[in-house]
Amino acid sequence: MSADYPGRRRILVMDDNERERQETSRVLADAGYAVDTAATKADVVTLLTQHGYDLVLADLQMPGLNGPAFYELLKETCRIAPPVIFRIERGYTPQYANFLMRLATPVLMKPAAAADLCVAVERQLPPSPAPPRTASSRAS
Repeated sequence: MSADYPGRRRILVMDDNERERQETSRVLADAGYAVDTAATKADVVTLLTQHGYDLVLADLQMPGLNGPAFYELLKETCRIAPPVIFRIERGYTPQYANFLMRLATPVLMKPAAAADLCVAVERQLPPSPAPPRTASSRAS
């Protein structure tokens, strides 16, 4: 799922769980973000080569693309890697704890309340560039 979204911040949501992917996409779209979704490694690779993202919400344990493998793919694919929020299921095993601590990347438990999701996203997005000043605004 991808479209042109001029002037809107673009977020990639990657999750193999269709319901989680759709709900996250809906919440973020309702909050005003441009959202693309990916369910497989092939989808992720395609979208990363086609678009620049302001943020990625990544399932830590997708089949064929776990957190460490995704992070390497991100470094290989993107000239400037966007910030990442890894999402994990409640009760996960701590097999990725060293990876997450080394990166010091935020983690969001799934499912997350819409308000918690939006707060986490806002905290990780880089500041918006200032809008260009027009001649009339400079004359004031």
